Amino acid sequence: MEQDIVRAFLEDRNVIKRLVIKVGTAVVTEKDGRIALERLQVLCEKLKELRSQEYEVMLVTSGGVALGRQVLRDRISVHNSSCSSADLQKPAELDGKACAAVGQPDLVALFKTVFSEEDVTEAQCLVTESDFRGKDFQRQLKETVDHLLSLKTIPIFNENDAVSTRTDLYEDSSGIFWDNDSLAAILAKQLKSDLLILMSDVKGLYSGPPSDTNSELIHSYIHKGVASRRSHFWSKIKSGTRGNGCESKGCC
Repeated sequence: MEQDIVRAFLEDRNVIKRLVIKVGTAVVTEKDGRIALERLQVLCEKLKELRSQEYEVMLVTSGGVALGRQVLRDRISVHNSSCSSADLQKPAELDGKACAAVGQPDLVALFKTVFSEEDVTEAQCLVTESDFRGKDFQRQLKETVDHLLSLKTIPIFNENDAVSTRTDLYEDSSGIFWDNDSLAAILAKQLKSDLLILMSDVKGLYSGPPSDTNSELIHSYIHKGVASRRSHFWSKIKSGTRGNGCESKGCC
């Protein structure tokens, strides 16, 4: 029933034209950190399908840190093959920002390869939290993205983690945004998106950490003091083919 409601909502062109879709690390990578190529191919096919239906599609993707960590671990493993047994016992400490610097270009290159097979042009847009503090940036961001979308290009966004000034990529919740979920939400607002879809391995949007037993699924949110401004959420919409699936969370 919920999936039927979502499909009807998406098919109403008077309501939906511009989409922000965020894919989590669990969607684009396997458990060992390697890229989930088959899921990536399915995702790109679906994005092309949406674009061919005249939707304006923007993608926010995680996975760069995980991919970079795997690349660096593989390199360390090769190096350690010629080291002593004592050296092999030393755990490799990998900085998240360094992993992002290595993994982000590889991730975008993979998207470029898959999109090229679908005859789709993509564009990379890296941002940091400090960027959004300036009105000039916000104006330029919208102008650039509007132009890219008019050219049937799919912008791919990610935080530029390698130069982020936040002390912890995952635990620092101060400031304007603190992860790609919140980045996607800000982009959806700044770029006047009609729908935000978050694809991950959790059931939906929670009132707190999903691992906390006291956290509850949020189905709707009324903006304080403005009863007419209501955000609706759906959860746990299965997607994917070829034996691969993930969960989608939506907000409109």
